[in-house]
Amino acid sequence: MGKTYPGSSVKTLMDRELIWQHTIQPSPLSDQYKVLLHYSVGSSPEFYVVQPSPLSLAKSATKLPHVYDQKTQRLCLYYPDGKQWNKSKPLARTVVFWAYEWLYHYEIWLGTDDEWKGGGIHPFSEKQKFKR
Repeated sequence: MGKTYPGSSVKTLMDRELIWQHTIQPSPLSDQYKVLLHYSVGSSPEFYVVQPSPLSLAKSATKLPHVYDQKTQRLCLYYPDGKQWNKSKPLARTVVFWAYEWLYHYEIWLGTDDEWKGGGIHPFSEKQKFKR
């Protein structure tokens, strides 16, 4: 992770747990976001936006789109069925890339005050579309 993303902070705990922090910018015109990836062997990686916190909402929205947890800002980056990501796939080239993509779509959602364009499966009904 450190080689792929210079300037990032990488901590490992007993070779079974990884905590990676970095500041990413999804496009040259985007804001910067401090992010954290937490991975424990045998678990799915968890990806959070640390700053800004909280992330802004689109004008008429009451919730962030496509997250597992509103408070911790844990991003939903892939369907956890083992097909998109599993332990054989490198975090630096999958989950981190997907976080860039998620933030890119977040900024589109924020700027257009529209439905989420980033795809995926949502826990909310189609009617709600992350609005009032």
